[in-house]
Order: sequence, then C-alpha cells, then structure tokens
Amino acid sequence: MTHNAMEREAARYREISDRYTELSTVVRLGLELGVELNVEHVLEKIVQQIHEELGFGIVSIMLLSDGGDYLSISASRGLGDDIVASSRPAVGEGIAGWVAKEGEPLLVNNIETHPRFGKLRSHGRYSSKSLICVPLKVGRRIIGVLNGNNRKGSDILTEHDLRLLSIYASQASVTIERARLYRSLEFQADELSAAYNQLKVLDRIKADFITNVSHEFRTPVTVILGYLELLKGSVETPEQVEKVNIAMDASYRLAKLVDDSTDILRLDSGSMPFFFHDENMGEFLREALYKHADRTAEKGVKLEMDLEKTLPPVSIDVGKMRDVVEKLIDNSIKFTSAGGYVRVSCSAAKKGWVTVAFEDSGSGVPTGEQERVFEYFEQGGDIMTSKPPGTGLGLPIAKAIIVRHGGHLWFDRDHPKGCRILFDIPAKDFHAE
Repeated sequence: MTHNAMEREAARYREISDRYTELSTVVRLGLELGVELNVEHVLEKIVQQIHEELGFGIVSIMLLSDGGDYLSISASRGLGDDIVASSRPAVGEGIAGWVAKEGEPLLVNNIETHPRFGKLRSHGRYSSKSLICVPLKVGRRIIGVLNGNNRKGSDILTEHDLRLLSIYASQASVTIERARLYRSLEFQADELSAAYNQLKVLDRIKADFITNVSHEFRTPVTVILGYLELLKGSVETPEQVEKVNIAMDASYRLAKLVDDSTDILRLDSGSMPFFFHDENMGEFLREALYKHADRTAEKGVKLEMDLEKTLPPVSIDVGKMRDVVEKLIDNSIKFTSAGGYVRVSCSAAKKGWVTVAFEDSGSGVPTGEQERVFEYFEQGGDIMTSKPPGTGLGLPIAKAIIVRHGGHLWFDRDHPKGCRILFDIPAKDFHAE
C-alpha cells in the first residue's frame, strides 16, 4: 500500500471514529439526561462532562435574559466566581454575544488573528488562543450559548470538536425547553386546580343556597295551599272562586319551581338515588299517558299513541321515567293549540334500543334554539312577548334523567312542522359501545 493510500485510509478511519464518538455521545446524553427536568442539574452535568471528557479547561453555558438583551453564565468550569458574577455581555457584543445574535457556531483557532475578534485580548484569562462557541437553539429561537476554551493537550480545535459541543448544546437546549414546558404545565395545572377548588366552593354555596331557599319556600307554600283549599270551600261567588283558583295555580307553580330546582341540583351532584326495575316501555307509557286524555280533550287537542306491541324490556326508575314523560307531554300540550294533535310513539327499530318520540303540531322550537332549551331556565320563543308558563327546567331535568338511564334525548331537526323530541334507552342486557 502506498504512503498516500495509507494516509487516506488513516483519515477515513479517523472520520469513522469521530462519527462513532459523536453518535455515542448523542445516545449517551439521551439516556442520561432524557428525562431530567432539573435545568441546573443538567447544565452542571454537561459542563462537567465537557471539562473532563473533552479536555476543555474552561467551559461555560450562558443563557439569555428574560428580556433577551444580554447573556449571563448559568453553569461553568474553570472560571472564577468574580468572572461568573460579572460576565453580562450584551447580545451582539463579543464572541458569545455575536453567536447569540447570529445563531451560528464559531470555531476559532487563533483569536489574535481572527478578522472580527482579533482585537479581543484574554488578559491572561486563557492559556490557549483557540475556542468554540455554539448557540443553544429551540427551533429558530436562540436561548443561549455554550463556550469551550483552553483545550488540554492541543491548541488546535477541529470540526469534530465543534460537532461534539453542538451535540451537548442541543441536549442542553432540549432540556431547558422541556423544563420550561413542564413548569408552564405545572403552573397551568395549579391554576386549574385552584379554579376547580373555587368552583367546588361555589357549587357548595349554590347547593346550600338552593337547599335553604327551597326549604324556606316549601313550608310557607304548603301552608298557603292548605289555607286556599279551605278558602275555596267557603267562597260563594264565581268571581271569588276564580281568584282563589288563580292563587292556587300560582302557588302550585311556585312549589313546582322549588321541586325542580332541588331535582336539578341533586342530578348535577349525583346525589339523586335511582332504583331500576325491568319494565315494558309500551305498557308503562300507556299507563303514564292515560290521565292526560281529559286534559287534551278539554283543550281540543287530539292525543294519539302508537306503541309497538312487542318491545324488549328496559331497566328504568319508574318514578323518574314518569317524571320525564310528564315533562315531555306537558311541553307538547302546552305549545299545541285547539284542533292540533299530540302523538306519542314507541318502537325498537334501532337494534338494542327502545326509542320514544313525542310529536305535536304546535309552534315548534326554531332550530337555532333547540340546544339552548336544554340549558337551565331557558325556554323557546320570545320570552319578552310570549313567555309560556313553566320554570325552564323541564327539559334539562328530563335530559339528565335519560342520561342517567344510559340514553339520549334530542330534537328531530328534520321534523317539518311543530315539534318532535325523542329519547332512547338501552334495551335490557344490551350494552352500547
């Protein structure tokens, strides 16, 4: 083998060896520092490894200030405390400031002959004229620089040395950014926790308020209704009877508001007990709707039922489901004028589910308001001009009860006229995916 060939082979070997060292450094740093969140610990470990393993007598990591206008030393080896405390180069000033401004690495083997930095003198600080300075980057953002000076055993620094320090700089940048994100997440988590605790306090205050108010209202309302019942039996003229009936109707509405407010509070908190039993939904609906026949007849509204004869059993809380039916049928009758109809249907067309629909020929709910009426104290229509009687809690309560049964309650948006509202619940022994 010729001398030139041997030199080429040696150069190739050195190149392979350098690349292996660089890759090994990447893997080792990733394993050692990959999950580290303590920035100070990581920076100290990096400068220590560069100092001991790469032989740099002076190593420092400088980070940008919060304002981004100057650098300060965050970790170092080989520098005195006075230098660490006093070094505050502005961005663009000196070697470190230039690298922080330009975002480009710098390798200098003779500072005295460098065209840009030759005027700088070490004043005895460094025994070597060679240095490396590489930027710490997070994406395109510069967060600091890594400096290496006074290489032991050799005044000549190579591209291999530059790449190695760049690897350390990359790991430092990743760790700093990861720690920053972690601190940000911790701060957000603390804020969310504080907000959640505040909401719990507010919920408790709201619950206590509603409970106390409900109790304070329920007792006098019960007394008022009792006296009105006695009074109704003693009045004589039609005008007096009418006035007593108006007072009783208002008292019943107030009692219903108290009950609905308490129910929605218990449903929200999960404190309302449910007792489930297997039932046939068709038979249940027929029985629950029977008492409304006279009411619809008095208003001139036709009540229709279309209930499949063969339905799979469902597991329901009879009392709570009766409340749902009462609220939905009441809603349909309330908004349907004389000559119209209210139709209740029940089917098992969707496998594993029993679906109930309440359809009427009334004024309906505009599509844009259909979701809003499921909010507390909300009602469809213009409440300033034609507010219907009611608390605005009926549909929210009905939906909450259906959800507790594992079902859904929704409006049929494609219903051409009037209103069609449906709910479904799982058939017995059917589990929705």
